[in-house]
Amino acid sequence: MTLTAFALAGVGLVLFLGALVQRVTGMGMALVAAPLLVLLLGATTGVKTLQVIGLFTCLASAIVLRRDINLRRAGGLLLAAAIGLVPGVWVARTMPASWLNIMIGAITLIALAATALLRTLTLFQGTKGVVVAGSLSGFMNVTAGIGGPPIVVYAATTGWPHREYLATMQLYFTGLSILSLAGRGLPDLPPAGWVIAAGSATLGLVIGNLAHHRISDTLARRLVYVVAVAGSVATLVRGIMTL
Repeated sequence: MTLTAFALAGVGLVLFLGALVQRVTGMGMALVAAPLLVLLLGATTGVKTLQVIGLFTCLASAIVLRRDINLRRAGGLLLAAAIGLVPGVWVARTMPASWLNIMIGAITLIALAATALLRTLTLFQGTKGVVVAGSLSGFMNVTAGIGGPPIVVYAATTGWPHREYLATMQLYFTGLSILSLAGRGLPDLPPAGWVIAAGSATLGLVIGNLAHHRISDTLARRLVYVVAVAGSVATLVRGIMTL
């Protein structure tokens, strides 16, 4: 796969911003980066690239926040996520690129709306809630690279303490990325693409680590929504235009 200088610059900017937001708020990298990476790299390579970078970004955050991780909850959600990965891999491998773009754009917009509007749902309570949240998260992650919104609703419904939730999610998404990549394989990126992707994400993490006390969660979350909505609409339109 060959990439233009514009595409490389776009990938770097998107992953820098995504990693910065991830470090400041504990989530948001996928919502920021997924639709824009799909626009720049295509549906398959864009999602896979996000999963690789997300794996290492979340792993680094998990190491920093390891004392607050709830291993039992992370393990339960990962087991449930494996259920959703099976149909998700099939959909991602068989769906035409245009329809995959449409699905990714639509899933992201629905996920953004759900995260903003839904605070609690009885469907996400108890053991049933773990299965529902995990399986939905697994399906959405392997198809669109966005596995966070079901977990956000689950956390709100169960009253999960915020500090433990943020730390546990870093380990959960590390494991989820590994499972998703095992099902779909690695992205086809040129060496320059790998260097820029890894370097930009690392820089975003470093700056986020230095600045997370100075940047409010509210401002960061608003930025996530603005960028994610714009990218999702563009991805949706691209899919429709290429039918």
